[in-house]
Amino acid sequence: MKVLHVIPSIAPAQGGLSTAVIGTCRAMLAAGMAPEIACFEGEADLPVHRFRRGLRVLGASREMHDWLLAHAGDYQVIVAHVVWLNPAHYAAQAAAKAGVPLYLASHGMLDPDALAHHRLRKLIRWHLGARELARESTLVFSSEADRARSLSHPELKSARAVVVPNPVEPIEPHDQPGPPLIVCLNRLHPRKGVREWVSALLALKAEGLVFRAVHAGPVEDAAYAANLMQAAAGLVEFRGVIDNAAAREMIASAQIVVHPAVGFENFGNVIAEGMAAGRAVVASRRALVTPELEVAGVVLGVEPTIDQLADAMRRLLQDGDTRVELGRKARGYAAEHLSLEAVGKRWRDILFVGVGTRHAHGRE
Repeated sequence: MKVLHVIPSIAPAQGGLSTAVIGTCRAMLAAGMAPEIACFEGEADLPVHRFRRGLRVLGASREMHDWLLAHAGDYQVIVAHVVWLNPAHYAAQAAAKAGVPLYLASHGMLDPDALAHHRLRKLIRWHLGARELARESTLVFSSEADRARSLSHPELKSARAVVVPNPVEPIEPHDQPGPPLIVCLNRLHPRKGVREWVSALLALKAEGLVFRAVHAGPVEDAAYAANLMQAAAGLVEFRGVIDNAAAREMIASAQIVVHPAVGFENFGNVIAEGMAAGRAVVASRRALVTPELEVAGVVLGVEPTIDQLADAMRRLLQDGDTRVELGRKARGYAAEHLSLEAVGKRWRDILFVGVGTRHAHGRE
């Protein structure tokens, strides 16, 4: 089965979005499908079709538009990513013309919290095509909470939808000598909760707890980042932007991974990566995958407040046995539910039903 993913960019600067899309393609490959990507920029160890951007906003590209119209029929399924930009709308037009099933991965963009950000701009775009795009495709959500929140929109209550988690590849852990290492990988932006994490670390340091702390991620709010780095001087090492290999290495050498987001997120890839490495994870409940992981007993779920972040990290710093056992359970859960094989099988089951017997057996 040939599956085409259409997305503006899979460049590393896209962070979790590019990680999720490339990971999904690898999961499909592991399940015997043949995924390809159509985008403007980025590299992957997969077939990638790249196109020049146009001069207009919203990711316009006549080259991509025309190619999709000409080649949509070469695929059994098209998966569009990013609701608001033109590539998803090109994909919808091409899929409709070719009679190919269209899936739309919203990546949290239909969440009420996200819709409230730049509300007027998104409302205009909603009435200029995004509403029809969402209604005419099968929506893809990464968690049950993500689906429930997004489908609370009055115009999406009857939308077709499936839930498929973001996959994660295994990470081989290795301990380093010295005090326990706490890591946080997040953009330096107020929505990501890094200030709350740093404040919690400062409280733990004042109590006399010994640890090391490292942050990695791009600066998206310069003033916020400058104040944060000043407050955390001597306490946190800020590594800035790192590639995926370096991020995985950072997680592999940690004892505690913290994801302190204060704004809602549809998944939280760092949570899954920490679990795949067998590390104890402290996860904000604003990451919508956290509640189900908390119920399974494989992360410490918290509200992203200074006190709750400090309480969770304190517990793990003071109780090494709990830290190790939580990591062990997390790694087992990730292998069973979030691995390339598990997620690939989920996609295969969904798509073979969606495309019907003719596609599944006659055009694979």
